Amino acid sequence: DDSPKPILHCKLFEDNNGALELATSPRYRPRTKHISIKYHHFTEYVKLKKVSIHAIDTREQIADIFTKGLPTVTYEYLRKKLMGW
Repeated sequence: DDSPKPILHCKLFEDNNGALELATSPRYRPRTKHISIKYHHFTEYVKLKKVSIHAIDTREQIADIFTKGLPTVTYEYLRKKLMGW
């Protein structure tokens, strides 16, 4: 098939400083040597600029609505952001 392939770019928003550092400046350290090959594959996409990682305040991390039990006020705030209300 000779049709052009779409160029994909993914934006990730991260509230964990350690994860941000690992993804943007991958260095092997004693505490990170256990991280699987999947991680190293991910850092390659960051290096190729197919994935960009952006720091976000933990109070603005919409993904938390899916992964944590949240206080009602926080849950409702993130739900409004998620729904675009």
